[in-house]
Amino acid sequence: MNLRPAQRRTERGEIELLRGLVRLGNELQASIDLEAVVQTIAAAMAETFQFREATVFIREPDAAIFRAHATVGQDPEVDRRVLETLVPAEVFLRLFQERFQIGRSYFIDHREYEMDAADEAYFPAPDIGERPEGEWHQDDTLFVPLYDRHGKLAAVLDLYDPADRRLPSLDLIKPLEVFATHAAVALENARHYEELQRASAALEEQLRVRHELLALSEVLLSTLDQRAVFEQTSTLLKEMVDYETLDIRLVDEERRELVAIYARDTNADEMLDYRIPLDQGLTGWVVRHNQAQLVNDAGSDPRGVLVPGTEPEPQASIVVPLQVRGKVIGVLSMDRLGGRTFDERELEPVRLFANLAAIAIQNARAFMEMEVQAISDGLTGIHNHRHFQETLRASVSRAGRYDETFCLLMMDLDHFKAVNDTVGHQQGDEVLRSVAGALRRCSRDSDYLARYGGEEFVMLLPQTSLVEARNMAERICTQVRRIEAGAPDLSVSMSIGVASFPDSAADSDGVLHAADAALLRAKARGRNRVCLYTEEQLAHTTLDGRLVNLGRRFARQIGLSEEETGGLITALAVSEVTGAMREEVRAVLGRAQDVTAAAEDAAAPAADVRSSAYNALLYGSEHWDGTGYPNGLRGERIPRVARAFAVCREYGEVGDHETVNGSRLAKLRAKAARELDPRMVQRFTTLMREAKAATPGEPKGEPRRSA
Repeated sequence: MNLRPAQRRTERGEIELLRGLVRLGNELQASIDLEAVVQTIAAAMAETFQFREATVFIREPDAAIFRAHATVGQDPEVDRRVLETLVPAEVFLRLFQERFQIGRSYFIDHREYEMDAADEAYFPAPDIGERPEGEWHQDDTLFVPLYDRHGKLAAVLDLYDPADRRLPSLDLIKPLEVFATHAAVALENARHYEELQRASAALEEQLRVRHELLALSEVLLSTLDQRAVFEQTSTLLKEMVDYETLDIRLVDEERRELVAIYARDTNADEMLDYRIPLDQGLTGWVVRHNQAQLVNDAGSDPRGVLVPGTEPEPQASIVVPLQVRGKVIGVLSMDRLGGRTFDERELEPVRLFANLAAIAIQNARAFMEMEVQAISDGLTGIHNHRHFQETLRASVSRAGRYDETFCLLMMDLDHFKAVNDTVGHQQGDEVLRSVAGALRRCSRDSDYLARYGGEEFVMLLPQTSLVEARNMAERICTQVRRIEAGAPDLSVSMSIGVASFPDSAADSDGVLHAADAALLRAKARGRNRVCLYTEEQLAHTTLDGRLVNLGRRFARQIGLSEEETGGLITALAVSEVTGAMREEVRAVLGRAQDVTAAAEDAAAPAADVRSSAYNALLYGSEHWDGTGYPNGLRGERIPRVARAFAVCREYGEVGDHETVNGSRLAKLRAKAARELDPRMVQRFTTLMREAKAATPGEPKGEPRRSA
């Protein structure tokens, strides 16, 4: 059959179109990149189907909005407007009317529908001038919908002004829809690939964040210093999510406030000073609701509060709760300034990091509380005896190294057992807490305060003279006298002994014993007073005196403990001042109950120096045969330190005119087994004979003095 030339041209055109469709289909199926697929579709509309203007609108994921992803046109300004305009899905649905339908496409014919200003804003068209009737008109538009496998509208091809100016017919629409089917599949595949890429990237990001958090947890959880935890938290978090300012606030449950304990900010001082009530501010909201918040316009958030002393400025904030075992202990806040905002994806790593930081902070706080408890007295909250001993040694070392001075106050409440016996131990504890409060009020920031044991307290005054220390001690006595004991006939008073380093003694034990000796002197003078350890006031009472030196040597001879040795030489120092102690021991110590109370108190072990000195002075007049006083104790029921004190004191009190056969030792032996422990007398005699043998040129029976 012979075909006419027009027919042959038509057939050739259809064959070329089919070949072009096959080629386009192959190109579409070969690409999985969404933007590449979109560009191929737009180019096909212009090159294969000969439309001068073509736009590809794609539905946004999970939204009823279409965005132009590609456009081909002759007018750049129109193309720019098209790419910048979002088209609601309802606009397409309104235009996709049955009366406009050709096949599965929709031709909006200006003769049947006049677009209003809103439509023209969504679909701007270039000026193509006047056209004859039956050709493409300025206000005509052809829409080719693309549906996904579920029949949901996924994209729309907006076609305008074909090259031949012909109005669309079913013959034109059919190949367009064939291509549209391939395009819809290609778009869906590309969209799925894009979603997989996003999901894969999100998983990789989550894995990266978790690996980083695992590494960070090892750093954070191995640190028990709270300040170091804060510094590491701010540094490590900035590596994950950049920020300008950060602060950490912890909950003060008693005051119902958030207290800033760390701030990394140009206004750090203002942040640290400002306490936020739990019922105010974005941070308070986060604590109350235990929910993290991302606010990119914090200035307009009604929950926000402006920290006094700071200026309002554009601010984006992430605020996350710090919680441990479900309980919110505080909040972590981080900000970006100057218009910078946070992405929703940045909230999750901050939230996960905050969980680690909360545990690290809690661990550090618990450790710090344990450290404080280890060095603090449980009743009064001030430092304890062990910490005082360490601090005293450190103070002596520092003062010696830098040629400095300090004073030590040894303080003891007078007749405190009467308070416990009259109003009970609970009220007695309240009195002790009140005394600690009075000492805090009187002390300076540089002073050191501790509970020595029982009702005894000590205070170290650095860079302080004896005169200044006396004034401090007098103020303390005044404050203590104002404390209510809990009963009308009871009063509270304190005796204080003051010693100075290095004037009173040159080592920690020496200055402690000097202050103790001054305290015992204050007790002997009637209590409720201050005594200084000076030559003028304590005459020859020195811890290097003859009798004291003898006591040290005798303590080593009979194996006294360190505490018993300290108690023995303290008692001997007082003995050198007060003379014969037989008639004065009651005046020095008062009632025996004062001493036994101190010894029995759990906070004042009987083995310490103070209790040993009490035992020596109180029981030093007890006789081995039970005829002594105050309690008529017999034999080894008398404390060992008291028996040693009695031997040394007896030797010191014997004058040369009283010696038997010219020997003081004979006087001691005469009292052995009656007043004195016979075994101690024997060992003391051995000590003196060894001393005589070592120094044959000295008077008979006298020990050699220290150089």
